[in-house]
Amino acid sequence: MKVLIVHYRYFISGGPERYLFNVKKALEDRGHEVIPFSIHNSKNVETVYEKYFVDNIGKSDEVFVNKYPRTLQTYIDLIGREFYSFKVYRALEKLVKEEKPDVCYLLVYKRALSPSVIDVCKKYGISVINRISDYNTVCGAGGLYRNGEYCDLCLESSINCLKYNCVKGNKIFSLMRFLSIKFHTFLGFQNKVDDYICTNGYMAEMMEKYGYEKRKLHVIPTFFKESQETASLNKTNSVEDGFVNFLFIGNIDETKGIYDLLRALAELNKIRSNFHVFIVGGLHADENQKVQDIVKAGNLQKKITFVPFIKSNEVFKYYIKSNVTVLPTRWVENLPNTLIESIYFNRPVIVPDYGSFKFTTDESVAFKFEALNHHALFECMNIICENPVLIEEKSKNCADFFLNNFSEKKHMEKLLHIMEEK
Repeated sequence: MKVLIVHYRYFISGGPERYLFNVKKALEDRGHEVIPFSIHNSKNVETVYEKYFVDNIGKSDEVFVNKYPRTLQTYIDLIGREFYSFKVYRALEKLVKEEKPDVCYLLVYKRALSPSVIDVCKKYGISVINRISDYNTVCGAGGLYRNGEYCDLCLESSINCLKYNCVKGNKIFSLMRFLSIKFHTFLGFQNKVDDYICTNGYMAEMMEKYGYEKRKLHVIPTFFKESQETASLNKTNSVEDGFVNFLFIGNIDETKGIYDLLRALAELNKIRSNFHVFIVGGLHADENQKVQDIVKAGNLQKKITFVPFIKSNEVFKYYIKSNVTVLPTRWVENLPNTLIESIYFNRPVIVPDYGSFKFTTDESVAFKFEALNHHALFECMNIICENPVLIEEKSKNCADFFLNNFSEKKHMEKLLHIMEEK
């Protein structure tokens, strides 16, 4: 089977790209041919199919909108990619005519590529399976989160995206997003996609509420690509002398709950001494002072080790050094790689009891706390420090939970079943 994979980047810059290359390898290992379609960039992984790729917005080599050159071409491209790009249409049509793929696996395409990729596939009788990796299908800003709180007002009407300036806090960007949502609804793109792959049950639930057909929604969680290196690591999780090592991995910003975590640690530090925290992610300049102020006020200097962002294989050693991973996120999340990796390494997780976490974890591998409440997070961590044996008990359940939910075998069985039906 020839599988066309469409994604807006062809180099690793985050979780969606790690998934792209992992699923590409998994398909190839099973005898399928994978044809990528993406955007030209100097960082791209080398491929013979790059000749079909489309130019980036403004013919730039930049990745983020605020770095694009301020030229007329950039603004024209931004509008085209937001609404409908004939340039992208022509580029993909050339590939489809020459390579003749059997099915399209559509990853991230909105605003960097274009919904026109769907029309190309439908014109040539190619089924489109769209994997959803954020909440753009139900939320103008893509996160179900606004001004520090959960928000699902777009389920009532997408006008709320414009009303509250949800896209980068900018009225023009928010207007474009609102108009593009209406335009794409008018063109029927929601119905042109044959199947949707949701990474968690909460996402499928929200999409059904928004009006997507239930029969098209399939929950297939992301998988962890095991290597010889990771398979050989000693994953035994023992709490030495009752001393608990916590781990946080991710962007150090408000949405990931870093301030809730620091405030919880400040409370914990008043009554407990048997803990340490590794925070892997470094400090952003605009967050640096606020983080340091909380650390100093909570007398946490000796309780936290800050580690800059590092490569995946180097991150793994911090799972081994730690006993439990904290995900204090304030938004509903998709399916964080940190959660999957932590469970793979037999490290239970601390997660808020809402959003996707209700579907991606259970009490056998997770400690849960009331979302958006740093005192509840403190209480959860305090119980763990008081009863470290709880960590070891949940650790014993991680291997089976991983195999049943996040293994490559399970993922590919479900995905290929859908692809081969087309």
